[in-house]
Amino acid sequence: MIDNSPINEIIIKTITDSALTSAESALLDQWLADAENSKLFENLKNKDYLLQKLKEAHDVDMEGDKVLLQQKLGIGKRIHIRRQWNFRYVATPAAAVLILAAASILWFINRKPVNKPVKENTETVTVKDIQPGKSAALLTLADGNKLKLSSSASRKLAQQGAMVLLNENGTLKYQGQNGPQNGELFNTLSTANAQTYAMELADGSKVWLNTGASIRYPVAFTGNERKVEITGEAYFEVAHDKTRPFIVHVPGNNGNGMDVQVLGTHFNINAYNEAAVIKTTLLEGSVKIKQGNMETLLKPRQQAQVGNGTTKVLKEVDVKAAVAWKNGLFNFDNADITAVMDQLTKWYNVEAVYEGPKPTKLFMGGTGRDQLLSDAVKILELTGGVHFKIEGTKLIVMTPETYEARKNNAKQPK
Repeated sequence: MIDNSPINEIIIKTITDSALTSAESALLDQWLADAENSKLFENLKNKDYLLQKLKEAHDVDMEGDKVLLQQKLGIGKRIHIRRQWNFRYVATPAAAVLILAAASILWFINRKPVNKPVKENTETVTVKDIQPGKSAALLTLADGNKLKLSSSASRKLAQQGAMVLLNENGTLKYQGQNGPQNGELFNTLSTANAQTYAMELADGSKVWLNTGASIRYPVAFTGNERKVEITGEAYFEVAHDKTRPFIVHVPGNNGNGMDVQVLGTHFNINAYNEAAVIKTTLLEGSVKIKQGNMETLLKPRQQAQVGNGTTKVLKEVDVKAAVAWKNGLFNFDNADITAVMDQLTKWYNVEAVYEGPKPTKLFMGGTGRDQLLSDAVKILELTGGVHFKIEGTKLIVMTPETYEARKNNAKQPK
């Protein structure tokens, strides 16, 4: 099989006006020398063509009817595609349906935020769009004082023991002498819905908080271990220290609390209270999951799911999907509407309202988190047999049948 992922990335960069290296330019010129490739490249610059192809791709059954996909998308070889957008085996004249999906998504991402009039049937209404989340958080100091943080302010925040607290470009940092002279002082960093923030602990470990999360930690690590406590979702890059293990405590609910113990590694913990299980996904190094008397060792690309007093380990998971949020992306691969709405409602701070039965079709792909809600749901409408309507802070979800019924009712004379 031919791996076309390098040319896929180059074409996407070209379409979105990103700079190419000299090597990438040479590869693109070589690829464009083929007449069929050149024709495809011109089509990829056409927004209507991209959207139509994306619609066609998602009309195919999610289980993977590859023959039908070949018939629908044109003549060409079957090639292996990168996992980023989860198109495994597809047929195109040259590059991949990956390009079509990613490029069409990028078309929406690059649009400027506006408050736009929306025309529905013969009635014109004004819809105020919902802005995406931002870098912001609330810091609670040891004495109970609270400080609002944002990425726009870079300054010294406070003094906690011998540690100086700095806010630099959306990252909270602790600098100073990391030792006993700080005493047992604890701070808490928390994010609300539509907020995310990063921090660097006194030992140099880095933490990213997703929306609706918190971390409680000592301003300095004074004992023979480094222990913090989180709620919600957080990504860790732990500084190596073989003499003092780093422990993340997750209180959990219904007896699902646990500890993650490491020396130095990269991992993600998803521990929202409403979730049935706590998910720990390991990217690098190794971690030990401890729940009650049970201990489970994770290897890279494995995920531990703790719930109902048991620990289940999934092998060879898509780690990029687990940390998509940290990289500014939504990931909808194989997600049902409930999982999709969980991401959207947290990031845009809206309420999900289902009108009629819930859509049942699974989604795939993803999009950026830095766009208006209307553009994010427009992508989903193209890919999942679902329709949306924004009303204030409510996001109404409908099946195509419910949507058509709503339109027909609106046409009836009053």
